[in-house]
Amino acid sequence: MPSSDDDTALDPETEAAVRRIVREELQQRDATGGAGAVRAVSQIGGGLLVGVLALSVVTGGLIAFDAPPLLFGLVAVAFLLLVAYGWQLPPFR
Repeated sequence: MPSSDDDTALDPETEAAVRRIVREELQQRDATGGAGAVRAVSQIGGGLLVGVLALSVVTGGLIAFDAPPLLFGLVAVAFLLLVAYGWQLPPFR
């Protein structure tokens, strides 16, 4: 028999605490001004650099070991999944 309780409902105290913390984080982010943009660009640039280096090393290794084309496809899919996961991280969320 299904339960009628809503597990997603928060008690008022917890909800107020969550709202307060989110408000403080937003105020802190607004106080930094341009530093947030510099941090976002550096995160993106660093991610691209690491991604390109890692992808080239893995691809070079696959070529050196004469891997089948299917393995190249799996590496490409894994790389795209990592990119999709990265979009869930700050500063994108």
